[in-house]
Amino acid sequence: MYHSVTRRRIAALTLGMSALIAAQAVPASASSGHGSGHGSAPWKRYILSPSSRTVRPVAVYNTSGDVTNPSAVLKGHKTTLSGAGSYVTLDFGKEVGGLTTLHFSGSDGAQQVGLAFNESSAYVTTDSDASTGGPRSRDGALTADVDGRTTYTTPEKYLRGGFRYLTIFMQSAGSVDLDGVSLHYTPAPQLKDPSKYANYFYSSDDLLNRIWYAGAYTVQLNTISPKTGRVWEAPAALWDNTGDIGSGTSILVDGAKRDRTVWPGDLGVEIPTAYAAFDDTASARNSLDVIYQHQRDTGELPYAGPELNKYGSDTYHLWTLAASWDYYKYTGDTRWVSGIWDQYKKAVDYSSAKVDAKGLLSITGTSDSVRILAKGENLIANVLLWRVLDTGSQLARTQGDTALAASYAQRAAALRTAINANFWDDAAGAYTFYPGNTIHPQDGNSLAVWYGLADQEQARRISAELKGNWNEVASTAPENKGNPGVFSGSMEVNAHFAAGGQAADQAGVDIIRREWGYMLGNPQGTGSTFWESYRNPGDGCVFCSSYTSLAHAWATGPVTALTFGVLGLNPTGTGGRSFDFVPHIADLTFAQGRITTTLGAVEGSWKVAKGAYTAKLKAPRAATGRAGVPTFGTRIKVRVDGHLVWDGTRALMKGVRTDGEYVYVDGLHGDHTIRSERA
Repeated sequence: MYHSVTRRRIAALTLGMSALIAAQAVPASASSGHGSGHGSAPWKRYILSPSSRTVRPVAVYNTSGDVTNPSAVLKGHKTTLSGAGSYVTLDFGKEVGGLTTLHFSGSDGAQQVGLAFNESSAYVTTDSDASTGGPRSRDGALTADVDGRTTYTTPEKYLRGGFRYLTIFMQSAGSVDLDGVSLHYTPAPQLKDPSKYANYFYSSDDLLNRIWYAGAYTVQLNTISPKTGRVWEAPAALWDNTGDIGSGTSILVDGAKRDRTVWPGDLGVEIPTAYAAFDDTASARNSLDVIYQHQRDTGELPYAGPELNKYGSDTYHLWTLAASWDYYKYTGDTRWVSGIWDQYKKAVDYSSAKVDAKGLLSITGTSDSVRILAKGENLIANVLLWRVLDTGSQLARTQGDTALAASYAQRAAALRTAINANFWDDAAGAYTFYPGNTIHPQDGNSLAVWYGLADQEQARRISAELKGNWNEVASTAPENKGNPGVFSGSMEVNAHFAAGGQAADQAGVDIIRREWGYMLGNPQGTGSTFWESYRNPGDGCVFCSSYTSLAHAWATGPVTALTFGVLGLNPTGTGGRSFDFVPHIADLTFAQGRITTTLGAVEGSWKVAKGAYTAKLKAPRAATGRAGVPTFGTRIKVRVDGHLVWDGTRALMKGVRTDGEYVYVDGLHGDHTIRSERA
């Protein structure tokens, strides 16, 4: 029953937030977002995914030899190629993936036409990029036999998972008339319309918007049918993407072009991104399932799934366990946890057996993301083990194992103490790579902040220390010879917002613009996706190899950083039954977006104008939210649905408090408008 409650009565009765919600719920429409001015859904113009499974090239990149009317084919008209070696390179305008179809209206006899695929303009030629991992430096080209009116479609074996440029060239000496080129887009096979995202992000910063959607698109290209993985061993010629890499309809892999394989480390970034953009948790479950299915009797989990089937990584072993928590957090799927629980415990025991007399994990399986680690007490491995024990304690409670929950929690606390005692360098304000080492790694420090091992003071010092590694195009990784950190950079952007505070929040926004803006805008990139790795200015090349993947899931950290951090919508309880709406505003003036929970969609928007903050929240009534209202370093009053709940110095109702940086309002259900003003 809706009823009116006065402020005095609220204070006197110290009503919970739920009562206020029932009294004064005010709907907030995401389509009436702050500052949009571009219709009801202005963010849709940033979506890169096609609405149809049929995609066509949009431009001619270049030609060579005798090519008549090269752009005619773009409109379904005749382009003629004559003479061996003549070619036209067509540009799809963005990274795409799938099966290519060519239509020829005629030829002067039986001819052979080649097809070569390239992600980067730097490697465009009549030879495809490298993707197989075999001894050949490039993949070669497909051959279409043309004899008069002919339609050619790429055999499924030769599906090309990631490319922007298609070079069509004469392998024989005659001529052909080409009047049709299209692609059957195969990523995200579980979606009828790949352009319909479950969630969205939109802000006052055009570049950040473009980065969010490019990150989402990168993960979509890495969401594939489990029957289209990379075959290993590498074929003797061309490539083969009919590898069986798992079960279900869709699965998350590490690269669109290659490796098209489940790598557990990548899942640490990819699963949160797939959730934040698409509410896709089924693909995450399928990816984790295949890793658990290949656990060894010792308890060791794979470094990479089928068909690579690699082992020998203590860090990637732990990434699987950490990613298992992410999946459970987004779904509340206790049935799935029950199904893998014995394997999970066995995997924890496998790592725990390597804990030494100092109470630290000493790794022996040294394979890792971008380098081979040294054996011993490595920082990121210990942070990952802490994360596994900390979240494993919560998983144990879902299985009714209170004794194990307590044991995991105690071991996590002891490990945190050991990490701080052996790795923390107070003079530098960061953790070391190995105890006594002079390197302060990007990955381990970032993960310690993102996952919450570091306390707030440490986290903010680490955020400041990480800024010292920035150059003009990236945040670099000291542990990887100072190369740009992409996987570790995804950890860093989330770490800045986890650290919080004005300086760290601004650092998070700044490095996203700098590093991901560079990748998005570089003319040798795809203009639509983020990369596996790249080189610093002065190294003489951007990628230095066509084998580098330019649509790589581990590079998509800004998606979660912008949704969970800048916008501030972040699921905090399993299945989204509770959530935060705590924005990290930096220098933006508005943001809005949505996450999807098991209880339904949660939409939020905020704007800052003339020193006043206004936020709107629309959430399922069964979910419990906590809103954080930024104070901007001054005394503020806070109103919820017109009712004063914080007068600048004290709470006027239960569930309201401040830490000086935010005024928090707990216990929100349903729809609300929240405003602040100077006290």
